[in-house]
Amino acid sequence: MGKMKKAPTSLKNSISKNTLKKIQHKLMLMFGMDYRSLALFRVTMALCVIGDVIERSTDLRVMYSEYGMMPRHLIVSRFSSNYFAPIHLINTSVVFQAFLFALHIVFALCMMVGYRTKLFSILTWFMTISLQAYVGIVGHGGDVFFRMMLFLNIFIPTANYFAFDTATFFNDPPSRRPSLSNNNNNNNNNNNIAIGGNNNNIAAINLSDPDPSLPLPQQNDQQHQQQLQNDQIQQLQIQQPPLSPLQIQQQQESQSLLHSNGGGSDETGIEINIINSEEKNNHQSMKDPDSYRFLSFGTFAILLQMGLMYCTSYFHKTGVEWKNGEATFYAITLDYFATDFAKFLLHFRTPLRLLTIAVAKWELIGIFFLISPFYSDWCRLFGAFGFIAMHAGFVMCLRLGLFFFVTAGAQLINIPTLAWEIFFKWTDKKILKGQRATRVYYNTTSPFSQRIALALKTFFIIPGHAIFSPLEQMINQEDSINVSPITPTTTATNSTTITTNGIATNNTVAYSLSGSSSSSNDHSDNDDGDDENDDFDRSHGRRRGGNLHQKNSGNQNHNINMLHHNNQQQQQQQQQQQQLNLFGKKDLVGDDWLVTIDANGIRKRNIYALNFILSKSILLLPLSMACSYIPNGVCNVFSNICQVIHSRSQQKQIMSGGKRTPYQKRRYPASPTSRIYGIVNNIWMLFICYFLLAYNLNVFKINLGYDYSWNQFAYIFRLDQGWNMFSPAPPKTHWWHVIHGELDDGTKVELFKDEGMFKFEINTVVNFEKPDPFYKSYGNHRWFKYYENGYNQGNSDALRLEHGKYICREFNTRHFGDEMLYKFSVYFVYEFQNLDGTVGEKSHSSLWNHVCYNKEDP
Repeated sequence: MGKMKKAPTSLKNSISKNTLKKIQHKLMLMFGMDYRSLALFRVTMALCVIGDVIERSTDLRVMYSEYGMMPRHLIVSRFSSNYFAPIHLINTSVVFQAFLFALHIVFALCMMVGYRTKLFSILTWFMTISLQAYVGIVGHGGDVFFRMMLFLNIFIPTANYFAFDTATFFNDPPSRRPSLSNNNNNNNNNNNIAIGGNNNNIAAINLSDPDPSLPLPQQNDQQHQQQLQNDQIQQLQIQQPPLSPLQIQQQQESQSLLHSNGGGSDETGIEINIINSEEKNNHQSMKDPDSYRFLSFGTFAILLQMGLMYCTSYFHKTGVEWKNGEATFYAITLDYFATDFAKFLLHFRTPLRLLTIAVAKWELIGIFFLISPFYSDWCRLFGAFGFIAMHAGFVMCLRLGLFFFVTAGAQLINIPTLAWEIFFKWTDKKILKGQRATRVYYNTTSPFSQRIALALKTFFIIPGHAIFSPLEQMINQEDSINVSPITPTTTATNSTTITTNGIATNNTVAYSLSGSSSSSNDHSDNDDGDDENDDFDRSHGRRRGGNLHQKNSGNQNHNINMLHHNNQQQQQQQQQQQQLNLFGKKDLVGDDWLVTIDANGIRKRNIYALNFILSKSILLLPLSMACSYIPNGVCNVFSNICQVIHSRSQQKQIMSGGKRTPYQKRRYPASPTSRIYGIVNNIWMLFICYFLLAYNLNVFKINLGYDYSWNQFAYIFRLDQGWNMFSPAPPKTHWWHVIHGELDDGTKVELFKDEGMFKFEINTVVNFEKPDPFYKSYGNHRWFKYYENGYNQGNSDALRLEHGKYICREFNTRHFGDEMLYKFSVYFVYEFQNLDGTVGEKSHSSLWNHVCYNKEDP
């Protein structure tokens, strides 16, 4: 009889499922990112693109056109790559370059708002690398990191929040914190999550618009059912303004009586349970960080790129100045870079040494805080804040142009879920202040109304601070109230409580903007203008509270019977007429384009509703405050304009022949991307991770299989990079330029100092001293890089020739006759910085001599 062979145990079977889930969860914490941080990263990078293009546009004619210092033939012959042809070289006229600059900004704006995010992210990245390659000598390390962030931005889901692509009228149900087992089961639903993940809420990846011709998926049907249930719950909530202390006491007594009797059905008790249930769910959603986390090789690539920049920069700093702490001293004494604050810090040499060593060490170890396996969220928050603080210190001491905004702004992607939850809790306390969310109603017959509501909901209102619903939901509820029997149940002095649809309400309580109560009859004579300006829901008096089961005295029962027999018919007629006057469907649906009802039941309409909802947004609160100072006449004009646009949009929709409205297109959440796309995206990002690591380590002679021919791939996608800023040590040489010229009449002039290259004025103070102020003579950091990377380098005669031609053209178009510029010489002046704060003797050398014209033939 043979021996039984034991089946080999696989690694998967040897590790328990619970252990695997914990590992997946830990990897999510270490290398995943928050969807909201991804969206904020997208917005920040788009703003950096816009700022960069605007800054470059100030030198559009000088740097980027045929009539400046960098004509097309010079770029093609000396400064272009064989592997990448910038689109800007198609036409180098000022008009065409201005068109490309404007188009670049439009692409960035579309990327910022999340409109067709993938497409415009690609176009924005392409236009940026084209612009950088067009005039490459004005680039710096910030541009390299910038284009890398824009490239990686394409392959992460940055449009799941604060984006037009995923904007929807659908109100998401409160999410609950899933267990580890639920996390594992939900991993298959997220195509872009490599390890672990959750896709239970709006954070589902969306890379394309749903096809309206296709039937809605089953998931949307389930979401629609959930939406209807949530709307019913929210509708019940909004119908009940706060109860008076007496009613609360009576309610408590009624509940205690019911509980003591061991039975009974209390409508108010049901409503309280519903509210408490939703509040519990909302509170529970605050404890659900994993539903906002996303993990893929794309997020890993961003962390890897950041780590490579900082760590390789540290290993490039091999000079003794970085070891003894004197590197910062040399850096902040550089004339162009040094700020006034840097000059002040020169008096504190010991703190400077400590800061130098701290900066160098932080570049090495800071990245490990971003991927810490322990206290991951807190460590990542500390790491992101540390890098932002480091770059803030840089920009306070050095003029670095775009570098600060790109590097510090990129760290916003590392804001952990913990920070978002803390922020939202703080905003809840400051904005909601323990009250219920504001109800916002939009008109589904008006595309104008729908677009305003969708923009507010997507970009400006924090989820949970306002609930957006179609205006018909409020109308339908009003209709159900109108057709219901009205039976008086309780009377009191100056008060009549009636029961409508099982909801106990007080018909004498009305709410105004000041919060005071008054009789509903006092407002019956208000005209339409007053209703819109301060239109509160006076019928809330008939919708307050639930059924209040009170212990009534004999006198109260007698009063009820008297009212029932003598005044029932009269009250019904008055009540129904008041409801029709205040809530006529034609008036609300036909005329109103926006309605808000706050936690106290106060209703505002149209322009006043818009101003009220602006006050609920952190971003738009200053605008709302400013609107309070606008004269009423201006407000009325703006209100009339909005009303005209609203009416015309309704008419245009009617005449469109059944064209789908924004509400119909975005009633449900967008469909997620295919699973195949997620797999391909992760494979591509895995290769990019390897390529970036191999490319950077190859600089230090560490070969991970990187071949020299791969440089072509790097140049095509502009993945080439180097992080040797201020390495191996900061420069110890201070340099500047002077341009000594001679006019037609023999007058000696200085053409560079005192902003001579921008004003082209006649300056007869000719010497070799430093320009004062220094940085104004060089203009922005692009001009400084032009001289540093181009003009000062050897074998740059072609560049210097075009520079000389530009000076002659610009100066002689402003001056004529004897004041015309005849010739000039460009000198490079330099001095050495000593450690004791002194500088060596100045020296100079001639870089270029230029003659503008022959005197015989001017």
